[in-house]
Amino acid sequence: MSRLYLVRHGQAAFGTDDYDRLTETGIAQCRQLARHWGAIGRHVDVIYSGTLRRHRESAEAFVRATADAGGLPRQVQIRPGFEEYDYLALLAAQDGAGSVPDTLEDHRVFDRRLSTALGAWAQGELRGVVPYPVFRDRCAAALATLMVDAGRGRSAVLFGSAGSLAAAIQPVLGLADRELLRLKLTFFNTGVSSLLFDGDTVTIESLNSVSHLEQPAFTQLITHR
Repeated sequence: MSRLYLVRHGQAAFGTDDYDRLTETGIAQCRQLARHWGAIGRHVDVIYSGTLRRHRESAEAFVRATADAGGLPRQVQIRPGFEEYDYLALLAAQDGAGSVPDTLEDHRVFDRRLSTALGAWAQGELRGVVPYPVFRDRCAAALATLMVDAGRGRSAVLFGSAGSLAAAIQPVLGLADRELLRLKLTFFNTGVSSLLFDGDTVTIESLNSVSHLEQPAFTQLITHR
């Protein structure tokens, strides 16, 4: 039996000119994950990252913190297929491109409008964007390939995005498209989901845990965006 930890990236720079990078909070979240796992003796044999900058920076912060705590230097393996959907394209397809910038200035407005756009995407109502089933199947195929690569009897961690990681495990969760996209909106930054797998058998062990941030000294690091 093997185990794969799926970790959503640390907090990224939402609302800035370059969302695809970690904030100081995002780096701190990833470093605390490494320290927590070291404290409880949780070892991983392989460290994977998606291709996006925020994925890679999350994995690298995790690796550096592990080394700082006395662990061996580790190499991050970059894996394609876990790229996130283009939320700006979804909003533009739903509401019109001219209204998107104002949405980014108010997180509550953004959340409502993104939820509406995701619902329309799940229903196949948006034009000019990659259909949700294509996105879902790409992520699920990437996960299946990664699990084969990780091998039997080993543990691994993958840093990715909320939407791509949720879509990758959708077949295991057995959720319809709309319900899956609602679930992904609850994913915390550095939220950890754990899979047990052996051949074609995959079981969800835990979902969206932030136990590494639940101590009083770190609760201020719990974020959704």
